Amino acid sequence: MKQVIAVSLGLLAGPVAAQTLCDDLNALQADQLVLNQGTAECRMSLALGGARNMHCALEFPYRSAAATATFDTLLDEMTQCLGPTASVTTDQSVNHPDAYDLREFKLDGRSYAVSIKDKGALQQTLVFLRVELP
Repeated sequence: MKQVIAVSLGLLAGPVAAQTLCDDLNALQADQLVLNQGTAECRMSLALGGARNMHCALEFPYRSAAATATFDTLLDEMTQCLGPTASVTTDQSVNHPDAYDLREFKLDGRSYAVSIKDKGALQQTLVFLRVELP
């Protein structure tokens, strides 16, 4: 049975106190992440030095406004929940002609990332979230 984690992006009004995106990502151990924009498929990977990362992807039609809006919303939410002490880098070096934008956040020795990638051959735009697991 698949486990689903609900993530509030602060777009829903109501009296319920929601956790931040960072709280939900830090607790993420599932293969799906439910966002207001759709369900992201998640996979764990191993990094150098034995670190574990959770990668979650949302699929959109190629270069759609919804993909760009989702990327921007996730960047804003990540910036807000990590706060002003997080360092942020932008990486746009890529070895293929499709569009790509990656913002990596580092705070207290942990890495978080939000990226958007256009895949022309697939006619898709993908928005990714990545969090380094403890």
